[in-house]
Amino acid sequence: MRTIISVLHLFILSACFVFTISCRDAEPQAAFEDQSTHSVDTLQLVLEIGEEYGDSTNTFWSLSGADIDDQGRIFVVDEIDASVKVYNLQGNYIQQVTRMGNGPGELQHPRGLCIMPDGRIVINAPSKFGYVVFNDSLEFVEEVSLWLNNSPYHVTPLTNNKLVACRHGGNIETDIERHTVAIYNWGEPEWENLLWKDSIKVTDSEFENDPSVSITFTLFHNLCSYGDGNGNVYFGQVDPFQYRVIGWDSTGTEILNITRDMTPVEKSPEETEYEAEYMNYTYRRRGGLASNDLHPDIYENMISDVGIGPDENLWVRRGTRNDLFFDIYDLEGILLRHAVYPAESWSWKTRITPRGILAWEMDPLEGFQKLYLIE
Repeated sequence: MRTIISVLHLFILSACFVFTISCRDAEPQAAFEDQSTHSVDTLQLVLEIGEEYGDSTNTFWSLSGADIDDQGRIFVVDEIDASVKVYNLQGNYIQQVTRMGNGPGELQHPRGLCIMPDGRIVINAPSKFGYVVFNDSLEFVEEVSLWLNNSPYHVTPLTNNKLVACRHGGNIETDIERHTVAIYNWGEPEWENLLWKDSIKVTDSEFENDPSVSITFTLFHNLCSYGDGNGNVYFGQVDPFQYRVIGWDSTGTEILNITRDMTPVEKSPEETEYEAEYMNYTYRRRGGLASNDLHPDIYENMISDVGIGPDENLWVRRGTRNDLFFDIYDLEGILLRHAVYPAESWSWKTRITPRGILAWEMDPLEGFQKLYLIE
């Protein structure tokens, strides 16, 4: 593998069960039947934050989430450092929120965050069985501990009193694993409205014969959604064969359903090899059996992210390309145009916001992570 990272970083990442796989050059693979009739805007880099050495305020160990609030502050979640760093839109460091530990407001391996309409910062904190909450003055408010098992891995605001959470769960008796997207009232462990469910059934004998299906679904088949804070949420289906975006209001009533006829995109042999190495390393670091040989899905997912973009339209990021390519719809579901940021990486992660697109690579060629703001 061609992982380029400092020895110190490598030691810490390994100790914390994080593994990166090599970058590689690849041509865009998907077929785009609509580009002849829809324009493609080229996005520009506005800001980048991150350096390998020097001031620790600009050094990231492993980004797991980012967002921008209404005051123009950029929040960056660092899973290994167990912190949230705050910057302004010029990239100037403001302060750090929370730190590693088990005390009130402290974190272990945070998964991400969201910002409520009233400015509260809600951090996904599995070590606290739910969320750690700070107010818009960046002061600790409370810990919301609701789930002893399988706390949400992704959360987005619906209103000040409602969240949309993505969770994983399983039933040993029925051999069913599932992911759910549901509306939760603040402070309540049971959902109010189930919006989406994706499940598989794997028996003990099937798992022993080939654990890849179950483990891939459990650890790597994570869903995401985008709540606009005004009572609407948008969800891009995680699927290699179907392109679908659904919107719901705060009652769980469907308000949008976009589908498109897209050609499935098969991963290259190199990508399959790298992903298999990543899966096996991660699984074994987390206590999985060394005798199990995991293999990934051979197709890319059609969609990798959704959100309301800077033009107040719905942006849908394609999962079938190595650059950052977006389909842009109005809120009635009409395709308006596309946008692209022409920098390629297999490991892009994004957060689409009304103030711009936050992007970072899980496995950057430089060997250290940067956060980018593009518009």
